[in-house]
Amino acid sequence: MKRATLPDGLQGFLFPLYEAVSNSIHSIEERWGDEVETNGRIEIELNAEGCEIQIIDNGVGFDQKNLTAFLTPLTGNKYERGGKGFGRFIAFRIFDEVYYSSSQFDAVGGTSGHSYRYEPFAVEDNLIEVSPDATIGKHRFETGLTVLMKSPQSTSRVFFNLDGDQYFDGSALDTIATALLDHFLIEFIQKKIPKHFSLTVQSEKLNLHDYFYKSLSTGGSKIDKLDIGHVEREFRFDYFRVGEDKAKKHRLYFYANNRAASDLENISSGLNDKPFSEEIDGAVRRYYYLVAVSSDFFVSSQSRDRITNLHGKIDHAGRRKSIKDHLIAIAKQHILDIEEAYTAERRAKMVAEVEHLIAIDPLLRRGLGDKSAADFVQKRSITETREQLAQDLFVERFRKKFDFTKIDHTVSVDQLVHIVKTKIPEDAKEALAVYVSYRNHVIQIFRELLKKQADGLATEDKVHELIYPRYKDSEEVDYSSHNLWILDDDLAYAQYISSDRTPDGSYRARGQYAHDLLINNQNELMVVEMKRPQKKGYAADSDSLTNDPVDQLKKQILDIRKKGKINTSGGREIIIPQDMMVRGYVLADWNDSLKAYLEMEDFTITNYGGQMAYRYYSALNLMLEVIAFDRLVDRASNRNDAFVQMLEGRSTYDRKPKGTLLTLAGTAREA
Repeated sequence: MKRATLPDGLQGFLFPLYEAVSNSIHSIEERWGDEVETNGRIEIELNAEGCEIQIIDNGVGFDQKNLTAFLTPLTGNKYERGGKGFGRFIAFRIFDEVYYSSSQFDAVGGTSGHSYRYEPFAVEDNLIEVSPDATIGKHRFETGLTVLMKSPQSTSRVFFNLDGDQYFDGSALDTIATALLDHFLIEFIQKKIPKHFSLTVQSEKLNLHDYFYKSLSTGGSKIDKLDIGHVEREFRFDYFRVGEDKAKKHRLYFYANNRAASDLENISSGLNDKPFSEEIDGAVRRYYYLVAVSSDFFVSSQSRDRITNLHGKIDHAGRRKSIKDHLIAIAKQHILDIEEAYTAERRAKMVAEVEHLIAIDPLLRRGLGDKSAADFVQKRSITETREQLAQDLFVERFRKKFDFTKIDHTVSVDQLVHIVKTKIPEDAKEALAVYVSYRNHVIQIFRELLKKQADGLATEDKVHELIYPRYKDSEEVDYSSHNLWILDDDLAYAQYISSDRTPDGSYRARGQYAHDLLINNQNELMVVEMKRPQKKGYAADSDSLTNDPVDQLKKQILDIRKKGKINTSGGREIIIPQDMMVRGYVLADWNDSLKAYLEMEDFTITNYGGQMAYRYYSALNLMLEVIAFDRLVDRASNRNDAFVQMLEGRSTYDRKPKGTLLTLAGTAREA
């Protein structure tokens, strides 16, 4: 059986604890119903000297239903409650021994109890009955379950050193408490956590229920409406303020059928990536927002993290996007309305920045058009920096004269020259000079990166970083901070771009594949794999995926096809329909090794416009292209050359040149 992959570090170590506590929450909810807060009990005890963790609850214990479900992996019992049904296996990624002690009501109203050692891979019986006195001890409550995890594997023993660097500020109690609060944030908000929920680390004890609610306050509620299918639907937004020591970002979840029906969405982007603050009795309190969105409109699936009707696209407030994205945008605006002092202060500062930018460069005023600085700022994200505002003004000024994103990427160089001669007004050419100069420098740098470097071979990392920043996505990086135009001019304003992340929007875990680039644009998905310049040694069925990029990309696309979606770093879901074409690109240096490899993989090879190869995979609806770096940079250079000719005065266009490209670029840099 393949072992599950856990997160690195403390989160991986705590994962079995999370699973055990989740089971306890379900168990006490089953026994106590609406009285969970009052009558439920969960006690966690970490013994550093014995290198063991115990989780004790007063739920239903191993009654016949739960015992049968426990011994049958992947039953529907857990899916009904948002679980996956395999949490008990996870413990064996950290610990070598796991014991259970249960007490439950019998058929005549009395109680019975047993203790077991868990053997997940036993052929006959996974639960081996043991003497409680010699192992786990008797369960301490009338009913419920005790879980004992001990004998940690060598890589996990460090977490029982309570003075180690893995615990913030040297406090294991606070670090583990904060991790538990963050993991079970939804359950705390939904009042599914008992008031008797304690964590003991050695002799230090903390009531987690009290610890959490000391940092929580209500931020109010709002009702908003969306017109969906010609029916006006009502949505309720509940706002909670969570202290910065209990939360690290602003988040939102959707609530259906009296339970959370989504993972927490990170909504800090475009809102405020830092906590808000307020002064109470002379002390400053910093907090993040947690938003719960509920509606009779929501239809949830059996899985906890799925609402089936969130992703349909509708028009609202002049924009067409998914219902989910509209609701997140509404929640952010509500928060900015609630935090009116912050919003007013931030907007005023942005207006001052725009006015200062126009004062030092009057040409940027054209970016405003007939709007005031305040009007311009009102349409911008509240988190935009001075540099981003300057870029927006520049682009708006440029777009008012000519929209280059509308140029077909197949247009010839002669056609581009004609466009420059006839379509671009004179006063836009100064802005164009700066833009073209920048692109020219990028192309020169790209050519240098493809050469052998003084300190050894050229690296894939440098090429990747030039085209798009690594480990980022377009929720963090705007269009002015990348050079995807090298691949295709249409990608400059792609709807979603992700770099060095998995399709789930997360960073790559050990042994996990992460795409170099993933681009969702105009109802087409593109996945790009970049190989190290001058790389050789390509081979099908290689032990190393880096030597078999075709298989590497196919596996990635297959994973996306199975899930039918990708996720952004902020948790936003993007549906990928089966009929949507996926384009895969391998960017590499062309050589005999690559050519032989592609011939064996039955690719069509062509030298039209530069070396490339392609093949269509009907089962995946995937067009896979392998493009030589030289072809890529040459075509980008050719597209740029039409503008360079104009700006350097080398064309026959009837106008007086205002100086060479280098002169204009130098003037712009000095400004």
